[in-house]
Amino acid sequence: MNYVMDMHTHTIASGHAYSTLQENIAAAREKGLKFLGLSEHGPALACGPHPMYFQNYKIIPRQYGELRLFCGIEANITDYEGHLDLDGTILDRMDYCIASMHTLILPPGSVKENTRAAVHAMENPLVKILGHPDDSRYPMDYEELVRAAAELRTVLEVNNSSLHPLASRKGARENLHTMLEACMRYGVSVIVGTDSHISSAIGDFTRADALLRETDFPEELIVNTDPGRIGDVVNIL
Repeated sequence: MNYVMDMHTHTIASGHAYSTLQENIAAAREKGLKFLGLSEHGPALACGPHPMYFQNYKIIPRQYGELRLFCGIEANITDYEGHLDLDGTILDRMDYCIASMHTLILPPGSVKENTRAAVHAMENPLVKILGHPDDSRYPMDYEELVRAAAELRTVLEVNNSSLHPLASRKGARENLHTMLEACMRYGVSVIVGTDSHISSAIGDFTRADALLRETDFPEELIVNTDPGRIGDVVNIL
């Protein structure tokens, strides 16, 4: 499949990534992507940028030849009620928002607690993507999660990094199989993200693509194979 956008990427500003924004842009252009998303970790993560970093996105040019850059955030879900680590006054000024759970911020809870946290985060109208809902450390009710995504029109991520043999997240392959089967039943769209922390990973969807093919997942439900669907995952075009 031809993926035209990578909306889950990090730079050195996230503290544990290894490439600059300009290096990521160059890699995205080399891969022939049409859209690149900058989604630094939210400030609740100790190494994440200060809120002022996100407030200053206005200075970043958005067009680089044929490549369009979108400046967003991978916000941290901070509790089982789905609150995020930046309020709406800042989030509203960003191009888009991914919401994710990280063990350094939110201790894994029960299936009910984890699912509630994810669903409530998706209820935030500024959240377009639920990031890496695939970790066995956060067991979830995927039927409930996907039903909620269908109602809220939230896009669920198939995270290429989660499928890396050395990934810290556990059970991603099995959990994604379950999630994708539910997505097919309910007609819920997914987006493939690299979650790249180094420029060489930008636009490399190899593991996620293999899983999607393995499950016969319909291409019409994959947002980032269709440039016309960029509006499904950004708030500001």
